[in-house]
Amino acid sequence: MTPPIILGAGLTGLGCARHLPGAVIYEASNHVGGHAYSHEQGGVWFDEGAHICHAKDEAWLKLLYEQAGAVRRIEQSRVASYWHGHWLTYPVQNHLRDLPPELRIRALDDLVTAQVAHQGKTPSNYEEWCRYQYGNYLTDHFYREYTDKYWRVPMAEMGTDWLAGRLLPSQLSRIVHGAIAPLDEKQSVFSLFHYPERGGFFSFFKGLYSGLDVRLGRCAVRLDTRAREVSFEDGSTVSYRTLVSTIPLNTLVRITVDVPGELREAAAGLRCTQLLCVNLRIGKPNLSAYDWFYIYDADIDVSRVKVTSNVAPNSVPPGETALQTELFVRDDEAFDIERQKRKAAVDLGRIMGFDPDRDVRALHHVHIAHAYPIPTRDREARAQRIIDWYEARSIFPAGLFGRWKYVWSDQAYAGGKALAARIAAT
Repeated sequence: MTPPIILGAGLTGLGCARHLPGAVIYEASNHVGGHAYSHEQGGVWFDEGAHICHAKDEAWLKLLYEQAGAVRRIEQSRVASYWHGHWLTYPVQNHLRDLPPELRIRALDDLVTAQVAHQGKTPSNYEEWCRYQYGNYLTDHFYREYTDKYWRVPMAEMGTDWLAGRLLPSQLSRIVHGAIAPLDEKQSVFSLFHYPERGGFFSFFKGLYSGLDVRLGRCAVRLDTRAREVSFEDGSTVSYRTLVSTIPLNTLVRITVDVPGELREAAAGLRCTQLLCVNLRIGKPNLSAYDWFYIYDADIDVSRVKVTSNVAPNSVPPGETALQTELFVRDDEAFDIERQKRKAAVDLGRIMGFDPDRDVRALHHVHIAHAYPIPTRDREARAQRIIDWYEARSIFPAGLFGRWKYVWSDQAYAGGKALAARIAAT
């Protein structure tokens, strides 16, 4: 009997294969793990993005702890925002006292006015959501600035379905408190998190691939749904009865020879960001007190920085600081990698107090062509039309880019597991 075929060895493919006996995974790259993979560069492990585990499911956490061995449990994350020379506690709306007095008053007045004016209204896009929640000042001087850097599209073109678990709706009593006196962040979305002591984020998952049939270096280049065949870049072809695809949905459409033209048009409107991680080892200790921080300034390309030496101090040589920085462009934009690596080092040196020439001991990068699906307002409708067509042909798009919708790592694995149960029941 033809075994189930899975395209992509990320966490969704992992969850599916571990619960679908006989499944074979075909992975385009030379390693498993997808976006959860960690790269050893200059003697330090860096992730593909600022990954942490903030799951609350005890069974899931138990599984990850068993895989990683030594794990750090951080009870209270330390997170900040850098904004035009000011260090502000994250999120800014809960800590307005960190702003200069005249800006604090303006932001608070604008926020309260917006909450009253828009009470009971339903926003139609992300820009309206921010204005209803935070008012015009914080929207224009913080959220718009960061959206331009991180998502690379206008706020009004983005929907609101992606906000759950990322941004907390504003609570006026806490905001007023935070404008006057220090406020704890126990309610922060990522206040408690877990991270492996060594080996990067992938240490949580590496052992789970043991025993699975994974074929590396097998990039799918042609899919014939009538013949039920997938062809690969190396010239090989396999037949399938059931196919799970975790590769990008627009890529799946592109390689499918018999897909209707209207679905190609729908796929053309799916947008995503690319990510350039610039990773630094710096020969100076304790350059930051934070686990990670966000940078709002438009003249600084870096959007977010994970201080790896704080998140996993035992994985970094003594007396050093390790930084993992993130820079984003849209899928139709390009990176000037060497220029942006150098600029990242210079900008971070100015912000954090190190010399980009004398103090940087290692400077590396990782480029991720598909970082995050951009949650445009038409994203869900476009993706669902494509998904429905494939599922009618026993092809199941799944995962972050398979369904073109952001999911956390635990959700990615659980989605693969649930799909395996669905396939086994047919």
